[in-house]
Amino acid sequence: MPSLLPTVLVLVLPVSAAICQGPNWPGFRGPKLDGVSLDAKPPLTWSDDEHINWQVDLPGPGSSSPVVKDGRVYVASYSGYGKYLDDGGDKSKLVHHLSCYSQEDGKQLWSKGVPGPLKQEARQMQLTEHGFASPTPVVGDGMVFCYFGRAGVIAFSLDGEQLWRTDLGEPDPKAAIASNQVRRNGKVLSLKWGFAASPILHDDLLIVNCSEESNSIRALRQSTGELVWKHESANLEGTAITPVVFGAGDEAVLVMVLGGEIWGMNPNTGEFFWRIKTATNGGMSSTPIADGDTAYVFGGDDISYAIRWARTIPDSGPQPEGKAAPEGEATDPRILWTSKSVAIPSPSLYKGKLLAVRSNGFGLCIDPANGKVLRDKRLAGRTSGVYASPVVANDRIYVVSRTDGTFVYSTDGKFDLLAKNELSDKAQFNASPALSGTQLLLRSDKTLYCIEQ
Repeated sequence: MPSLLPTVLVLVLPVSAAICQGPNWPGFRGPKLDGVSLDAKPPLTWSDDEHINWQVDLPGPGSSSPVVKDGRVYVASYSGYGKYLDDGGDKSKLVHHLSCYSQEDGKQLWSKGVPGPLKQEARQMQLTEHGFASPTPVVGDGMVFCYFGRAGVIAFSLDGEQLWRTDLGEPDPKAAIASNQVRRNGKVLSLKWGFAASPILHDDLLIVNCSEESNSIRALRQSTGELVWKHESANLEGTAITPVVFGAGDEAVLVMVLGGEIWGMNPNTGEFFWRIKTATNGGMSSTPIADGDTAYVFGGDDISYAIRWARTIPDSGPQPEGKAAPEGEATDPRILWTSKSVAIPSPSLYKGKLLAVRSNGFGLCIDPANGKVLRDKRLAGRTSGVYASPVVANDRIYVVSRTDGTFVYSTDGKFDLLAKNELSDKAQFNASPALSGTQLLLRSDKTLYCIEQ
């Protein structure tokens, strides 16, 4: 009989570990970068005294989302400069942090700090809106990758060892002047509001939109940080959009969105398959999503696009009925329709409806088949400002407001208010939540919460 005890323990422990680990949410907006989980069942309601599994203090603020893989939660933060908005801190003391916690109980497994070199004071827009920890880390096989602006891209082992760091360069002084400049009152509006796009993984590459540092998009070798390809353009200024790869293998296309244009690129080489002219201007933040062979692009001015993202398409001839292009824009056979848009939070596609939330608290629902606006009204409950991108799970859309709590709405396009959840935490909530099994991971500028029923 005694010999059976070790066998029982070996059988039971891995099962328990598998339960607490739950599904992975390894990067910005989840596995498909669309903010949707078809399996997650997070709580509908929570408060300081209800459904908080654990909470931990963070090293500092950040708009970076928590990510989850194999029972560990990773969060990026910053400290030393811009943390306290009344005095701004000292730019020479800026530190970027990557912290790792146990998904089961919130125990800190490790936390690493990386100095953040700054040559000049940051613009007030960056200090007040999103700070120095906006890009979300991405977890690959045995490595975690962080984009830390002027500190570069850094790869850590799963135990917190820094494996490599790659600088992201400077803008080419001989580059042509941007053709998508935004002018107000006869002056060019600077769109340099601080680095914010999240890195993504494709095959053995790490792809980074580093428009803020060098007006470029770059692909690095995951194992070494070696530069594989880059494309530089002055038109990338103000583009904080996380690039997305649609398709796989010989059909894969990297979609990159910027003011006045959408690019379709070879993710392995950086070569262009196609380029679409658009009527958008200003900063671009919303991450595109796709359904089959159609991608939906939001951001900038109040115009969204449904485009055919494939490497090549047959010549479609005249525009099909219902297809529209903004006045003065050339017709492009890749454009299926245009419609209303949102500027900062990213949209989701769920059960045949495009769901998006404006920063001013309006809910937008669009029919993906034709671009028809099904709803564009203020959300019930008066959300106040919204900076985070909503997430969708269990026929609910979770909308995190900056200061007034998390609102839960129906996903049928009506945005019926199902719950409003407030915590005593008075810090700003700027980060999109992560979904993992029965958990919702939510971070403020001070605290990381694991919400679970």
